Amino acid sequence: MDATLEATIRRELVENRDRTAPPPDAVPVPPLPAGRYHDERLFALEGEHLWRRTWLYAAHTSELTEPGAYVTFERSGAPIVVVSGEDGEVRAFYNSCRHRGAPVVRDDCGTAKRLTCQYHSWSYGLDGHLKAVPDARSFAGLELDALGLVPVRCEVWEGWVFVNEDPDAAPLVEFLGPLCEQMLEVNGPSLRKIGTQSHVVPANWKAMVDAFLEVYHIRTVHPDNAALLYDDTTATVAMLPNGHSRLSVAVKPELLGVMDPSPAADNPSVGALWRETSTSFGWFPNIVAPLDTGAFPLLCMWPLDRRTTELELVWFAPDWGDGDTPEENTLRMTLFETVMAQDTANMGGIQRSVESRGARPFQIGWHERLIHHFHRAVDLAIGDEVPAELRVSPALDGYVERA
Repeated sequence: MDATLEATIRRELVENRDRTAPPPDAVPVPPLPAGRYHDERLFALEGEHLWRRTWLYAAHTSELTEPGAYVTFERSGAPIVVVSGEDGEVRAFYNSCRHRGAPVVRDDCGTAKRLTCQYHSWSYGLDGHLKAVPDARSFAGLELDALGLVPVRCEVWEGWVFVNEDPDAAPLVEFLGPLCEQMLEVNGPSLRKIGTQSHVVPANWKAMVDAFLEVYHIRTVHPDNAALLYDDTTATVAMLPNGHSRLSVAVKPELLGVMDPSPAADNPSVGALWRETSTSFGWFPNIVAPLDTGAFPLLCMWPLDRRTTELELVWFAPDWGDGDTPEENTLRMTLFETVMAQDTANMGGIQRSVESRGARPFQIGWHERLIHHFHRAVDLAIGDEVPAELRVSPALDGYVERA
């Protein structure tokens, strides 16, 4: 991390620890309409304008290490296959044969020499070009070059593979902005995916994102784990462009080093700040990444419907070489399940509350402003179609940090 930025974060941590009133630059955060968490119109607009027109995390290059390795992705609502080509390039296509629309791969992941439809056996190269059509004599005017798989925007940054169904979207690096520099020391290409955990939660996906954009709750919700390790008064946040964010909370001084991994499971590229804090990054629209020196998850919030979310934890660890993943990596995954159980326990009650007659706009604090920033970014992605009574105020736009 840039030395100037690190010094700023350290200074803000101390200032927030020592203050007895709101910081000098704090302003009232405009309330959030409760209807944002259940309104049918807004949920439909999110599907149209957000999930199909935003860069979405789809895979990691550690899953695509050889030509023909593929994973499927359907979180945007469309069937997509992400595949590693003979030339080492990672590409994405709609998982739909140009003949009659059947999938060209059926498994969630695998390896294939060609992408072959299991309906009529049309087959495609790893670059998407149509290679063979059984009984081609029956197709008058058949032009193989014009019948390749339909491509989907696919770009890779530091090992993270993203897809975007909008052909006119800004490049991935432009979308990520300052995250590209601030996350660099995790050395994404050196990581390996080690597992996935999934929870179906009875709440709107935005309520789930909210839960991981603040540490105000840890003394109440996590008294026997996170609250023992972190000092939630020593925290600082940053609203970054395009809805992204950064949150740092200090490890209690007497517990520094307690959770550090062994040398065999450590990420040597991670600097001192990440070892002395829990620093997480919000990847708009739906991921919070609590990056760490050892194994860590991406917390992915995928909407199933307007009242239900799949919370998917995709776990990564520094490359350990040959053999099975170190036991301490799987132990971290097990321990984190306890934290997630506590986080998700509130969600059903929150959803019932926001849909009740007693629902009123949420009054959040300056230290929770990343929540407002996230919701404002949702509105900006949708545009003027957001119903007037559900819109988020632009009052905090001037507090976005551009670098």
